[in-house]
Amino acid sequence: MLFILNILMFIVPAIVSLIIHNYLRHGEMLGKRKAIFFVVYLLLLNAITYGVSWARGVRSLDFSHMTISYRLKFMGLGALLGFIVPFVVCLLTEDIITIGGFVRYGKRFTKDLRKYMPYAIWAAKSDLGAEVASSYLNWLWWLIEPFCMMIIYTVIFGYVFKASEQYFPVFIFTGITMWGFFSRSVNGSVNTVRNGKDIITKIYMPKYILLLSKMFVNGFKMMVSFGVIAVMMLVFRVPINWNVIWMIPILAVLFLFTFGVGSIMMHYGVYVNDLGYITGIVLQMMMYLSGVFYKISKRIPEPFGEMIENFNPVALLISSMRSAIMYQETPRLGIIAVWGFISLVLMALGVFTIYSNENSYVKVI
Repeated sequence: MLFILNILMFIVPAIVSLIIHNYLRHGEMLGKRKAIFFVVYLLLLNAITYGVSWARGVRSLDFSHMTISYRLKFMGLGALLGFIVPFVVCLLTEDIITIGGFVRYGKRFTKDLRKYMPYAIWAAKSDLGAEVASSYLNWLWWLIEPFCMMIIYTVIFGYVFKASEQYFPVFIFTGITMWGFFSRSVNGSVNTVRNGKDIITKIYMPKYILLLSKMFVNGFKMMVSFGVIAVMMLVFRVPINWNVIWMIPILAVLFLFTFGVGSIMMHYGVYVNDLGYITGIVLQMMMYLSGVFYKISKRIPEPFGEMIENFNPVALLISSMRSAIMYQETPRLGIIAVWGFISLVLMALGVFTIYSNENSYVKVI
């Protein structure tokens, strides 16, 4: 088992980088070229990761004294670097990938956002109105549904499983609210293009605008739920201090990460009909590793609890939100900033993929 883990800690980051490199090359890399760049990334990423370890006081990689947690942290750091390094390597080694190309895509993305954002907002308002138009309680369902889920989970985890987290109803409602936004947005992104067939077959529109519209719907519901959280904090007399302002960058990173993941899933959802089922299963598994119903650092022994929070951005953001609004603590801004940067990388990959393939979507659907 340890032998396999020793191998994985070195090769997983290189595999991540190679996948992204090939992604930027539109999947055109041949076998020999893949092998060469795999070796390059293997040496480069592990050298950088070891350099970070050396700077933190680890002077040698002695496998006989190396803990499992260190192996996992080494691999996790390398994998995170694996999202970033391929962009630099591609700029230095690939003629078809240039800074000018990135700038052009960036300008196009900015221009399209300005042009089509009014439509995304209008479509979100229409969806929200249509969602409750035929119901008796109308918009109250946006409050009732998450509130009922909070009561159910509070009873199950608070009384049946004896959860002892302070201000538990607020604690669990915060987790449900943030997870609900991420889960609904990513799960819905898979079929976004297919569901928008009537629109995209008639007019041109960047396909990620459809995803943004759905995220605005889910984001509005999330903000309504945060209004309920504010009332609950008053009812349960949760102390508040200036750390509550950190909820703004936390929500910003959550939105960026969700859009990055959703844009990539939206692309593959056009070609893989079963992806929706797979995504649902993965999200269900991920929910229980994101601390929605419990405090990860308390329920999972160290160092694995900290590792789950560091390498699962949704778990990190949920925990950080609770720290900011419930416990008057400053979140771990460094790791949040890292995931913010990775979210921008995922966004760049997703938008780049959509721009490169959107003309073929109409033929497939």
